[in-house]
Amino acid sequence: MIRRHLLPHCYTADDELQHLGTARQPVLGPVIRCLVWNILKAKRATWAADFQELMGDRDLALLQEAVWNAPSDPLFTTNDGLQWIMARSFRHPRTQVEHGVKTGCVVAPIEQHFYLSPHCEPVSQTQKLLLTTLYPLEGETEQLLVLNMHAINFVTVQKYVEQLDQLRAALEPHEGPVILAGDFNTWNPARLGYFQQVARNAGLTEAVMQRQSRLAHMNQHLDHVFYRGLTLHEVRSLEHYQSSDHAPITATFERVVSS
Repeated sequence: MIRRHLLPHCYTADDELQHLGTARQPVLGPVIRCLVWNILKAKRATWAADFQELMGDRDLALLQEAVWNAPSDPLFTTNDGLQWIMARSFRHPRTQVEHGVKTGCVVAPIEQHFYLSPHCEPVSQTQKLLLTTLYPLEGETEQLLVLNMHAINFVTVQKYVEQLDQLRAALEPHEGPVILAGDFNTWNPARLGYFQQVARNAGLTEAVMQRQSRLAHMNQHLDHVFYRGLTLHEVRSLEHYQSSDHAPITATFERVVSS
């Protein structure tokens, strides 16, 4: 029997996004250096050191399985010039640690929105998240839309597709450049196919990288980066980092506006 009082708490009407740290720049670009990483709740001993090393000169970071009200908090509140936006999937009723997705940038967002998945994970009864942030770009009126997604996992394909409908709705009104990245839980061909279809319909291209599949992920790649309106200079999956069960991904883009 599931003891309901031990299940993680979800959002209430009074909840808001967390804003952590202070941005150091007024605009983003033209070069945009990104980190994408499911950080496994920052619970492994070497995670903090790896995170600080990976952030280095990053302008933008999209984290999944991020936490708040946890020992890692100072890395986000006393940082070197990024503002972090966190959307909560759930708050643990005993520890009060919040779990969700975080997007950090050297520029403060103009807008930010979150979408809780229409369905919950079985047993845990928690929802997954899509967090969108909009950033001003250097020397132009168009803005960069960043979508940080942790897709729902242990549900039917139809329930997975219903979360993709939220992604489609978030992409539809935006005509400018886009970065879409995260843990999409594409562990079977059907899930991957539906996700790729949404990306194609929005004119997005996948940043293809050399990497090894992991047995724990059913030998499929779960983490992806898609983009539009940008030039991709480099994308790498850093398999040698072991402080999460997901390899961190780094990507460098450039916004080139034709005169």
